[in-house]
Amino acid sequence: MRLRAVLLMLGGVVAAGCAGSVPRERVTFAVVAGAYYSAAPDVKVDAAMVEHSEMLLKKTVADLNAAANLDFVIIGGDLLARADAMSLDRAKAILVELRAPYYVVLGEYDGPEPPGNAAGAGVNAAGAAGGPPAPSGVSRSTIIWALQGRGFSGPEAYWCREVLPGLVLVGLDTVTPGSRGGHVSAGQLAWLDQTLTAQAGKPVIVVGHHSLVPLHPLDEGSAWSHAVVDNAAAVRGVLERHRNVMMVVSAHHHFSEGRVGGRTVYLAAPSVSVWPLAYYLVRLTPKEAGPMWVPLADDDLSRQAQERLLGSAEYRGVFPAGEGGDTACVRLFGAKKTEVYVLPAIRP
Repeated sequence: MRLRAVLLMLGGVVAAGCAGSVPRERVTFAVVAGAYYSAAPDVKVDAAMVEHSEMLLKKTVADLNAAANLDFVIIGGDLLARADAMSLDRAKAILVELRAPYYVVLGEYDGPEPPGNAAGAGVNAAGAAGGPPAPSGVSRSTIIWALQGRGFSGPEAYWCREVLPGLVLVGLDTVTPGSRGGHVSAGQLAWLDQTLTAQAGKPVIVVGHHSLVPLHPLDEGSAWSHAVVDNAAAVRGVLERHRNVMMVVSAHHHFSEGRVGGRTVYLAAPSVSVWPLAYYLVRLTPKEAGPMWVPLADDDLSRQAQERLLGSAEYRGVFPAGEGGDTACVRLFGAKKTEVYVLPAIRP
């Protein structure tokens, strides 16, 4: 079934019972990633505005509830700054207000031990000398069971859901616990091949926290090697055997970027709590994918977030010092507000 037919069928479903309605040839979905939500006020993540995470996540939900014709929402990982029970419960309480269904993949911070945190590095949680005790961490399995039906169906962190009639979403688990880097296990690769075979004839959007292709020259070196899964070629090999994979969405880069590789459009979405403090809206037609990031903060908070990005160890270390380096960093993370990618015509 071609994407055009799927979109027309979807339009018919939406318009059912509405005399005179014209079927729409468009699917709209949102990508919300890098929220780094924390119920504890002094949890910190390098470059992230964790202290404003509740306001930013609530603003995201309010915006999406006001969006026209929003079909579903993808939570692209790093929903939590640290996986403690209170933060998980409160984040769920915010997300349950979404009127559109939402589906979740895990990021490296969605676990009890965020990357580099064995001795408190990377994330500085409450519990330092003289401070209150750190909140109890919850396991990835606890998060998966807490979010059953949001993509997850059973104990695995990867899943497949038909989110609209004829349109399939496949969520990958790309996380290596305790590390920033990503990997897709051999068992998951076999499952992916079988799943895509079973879904032949339906367009598929694959979602994973880490990217499956390099999206910036820094991805090819040591500085950002963690942005792309370490066995990306093997994963792409599976995808390329199936003509129905139209798009792959990731969020680990924190910036808006994309490229077309073979028959597939690869998109990376921005972060809610790292500058530019934005989420993605993606409009899909039979011919084009049109991602657009939508800002969440006022000028003052945006300025604070930009300064934090420029001063962070993660990004400051890979851009040269001085105005030129600052400009390059700012342009990379906040310049591409919208883009159009032509969908290859060879679809199932």
